[in-house]
Amino acid sequence: MRVLEVRFRPQIDEPLLIVGHLVWYGGVDGEPALLRPAASLEGTDSSAVFMAKLEYLVSSTAPDCFERLQQLRSRFWSFVEVPPAVLKTEASGTQPTLVKSWFGTHE
Repeated sequence: MRVLEVRFRPQIDEPLLIVGHLVWYGGVDGEPALLRPAASLEGTDSSAVFMAKLEYLVSSTAPDCFERLQQLRSRFWSFVEVPPAVLKTEASGTQPTLVKSWFGTHE
């Protein structure tokens, strides 16, 4: 399993916002990226906007989005590989529910 943490910084002097995690279960080659939105964004009005932009970034960097997202030069967005354990130790402490996929479905 490989995981990219999705971060957004609205202004240089403001803290990073963790938007969610992109997860590849079977490795980054051929498997779809699954998105787990951050719990802090669930149910907010801005959640749909963030997810739409993220979907665009993922689709525009395919098929090598795992590598290309990490190399993305953006003032606002960054993608950092993190250990899979991060998914288990977030605020709620529960196993994440993956809610969206690109380029296929994960069974």
